Amino acid sequence: MDIDSVSYLYDSPLGRFTIKSRLSGRWRVKHEQMPWGDSFPTPEAAARALSLEFPVPGDLEEWSEEGTYHTDLGGLQP
Repeated sequence: MDIDSVSYLYDSPLGRFTIKSRLSGRWRVKHEQMPWGDSFPTPEAAARALSLEFPVPGDLEEWSEEGTYHTDLGGLQP
């Protein structure tokens, strides 16, 4: 199986933040499963924008990566 997509996660005192790619190639941010802000050209840009508004790091090195894999049978699995 090959990684199909990567998401970035960060758990802060204010909840979970997620940065995930969209089909358009832009990146979307969610805070506690709710969309936040506009889409961003890169995950780094999304992290920097979040760090200006919330107590999260602006450097993706401090975020956790989560890969989504495509199965041999079709479909995605977490």
